[in-house]
Amino acid sequence: MRPLFSILALTFLIGFASSCVTKKQYDELKEIKEYYEAEADLADSLKNEYKDLVDEKKETEAQLKQTTDELEQLTVTNISLNKSYQEVLKKYNRLISQNQEVLSTSSYEKQSLQDQLSSREVMLDQRERDLNELAFALAEREQRLYAMEQGFSTLEGEVLFSQQKIAELENMLRIKEGAMEQLKDKINQTLLGFSDTDLTVTEKNGKVYISLSQNLLFKSGSAKIDWSGKKALQQLAEVLKSNPDIDINVEGHTDSDGSADKNWDLSVSRATSVVKVLTDYGVNPDRVTASGRGEHLPLTSNSTSTGKAQNRRTEIILSPKLDELYNLLNN
Repeated sequence: MRPLFSILALTFLIGFASSCVTKKQYDELKEIKEYYEAEADLADSLKNEYKDLVDEKKETEAQLKQTTDELEQLTVTNISLNKSYQEVLKKYNRLISQNQEVLSTSSYEKQSLQDQLSSREVMLDQRERDLNELAFALAEREQRLYAMEQGFSTLEGEVLFSQQKIAELENMLRIKEGAMEQLKDKINQTLLGFSDTDLTVTEKNGKVYISLSQNLLFKSGSAKIDWSGKKALQQLAEVLKSNPDIDINVEGHTDSDGSADKNWDLSVSRATSVVKVLTDYGVNPDRVTASGRGEHLPLTSNSTSTGKAQNRRTEIILSPKLDELYNLLNN
């Protein structure tokens, strides 16, 4: 039976990883999942073949017993015929001197018994050959069954090893998720003085999302960060510097006013400005990525002024580094 817990756990891991890693890393996780699924399918196939061989062994043993019983019966019959033959032979010898007619009759009976005996001997020889063939086939199947048992034991060990690896991965993921939850709480405490309409901190799928409104960071149509925005980024930078195992992705977003190309350029420029301020305040540039989303990932509809205001934002997405998970998978 396929280890359902293992497959579900690995599927959850891949689903989680697909939202926080690169496509190459996601493909690697997916290939590993498919490998373990193939290993589980192979285990199912070997178990079924093992069961078939056991059933065939039982059937062959039944046939062997039946043939042995028939052979014993034939042996008894052969002894009986031999005994009858000897009796007839004595009778023939005794009567041969008395009457030619009796001699002829006895000769016929003798020939008949000899024919029956010959037929029984041929049948007995054939039964013996069949018995030898069945015994050979049974021995061969027993060897195959033993080989299958050895292979099955090896496969069970590999499946157990895979389950242990999955348990380690799940434990590491729980640790990462707990660390991200603590990070979210710390950021909330650090940025407590800012309005909820200008700054929100949420945790989703193991990541922390910090959403900064346009009003907090920029003037309309500008990529230059205001003083209040720099103050928020400075406080955030202090938290990020104390958590070096976190990857940082800065995404710029706009509403749908104006051309899509200009909105995209503006979102990229704003994301880059935020990255520059964070690195100026001491965040390691190797950890930070800037990207523009333009108007293509709105939080809500752009049909109202309130909706547009919510969509004009910069999101700082914090993700745990998964190097330890990949090292565990590669090993």
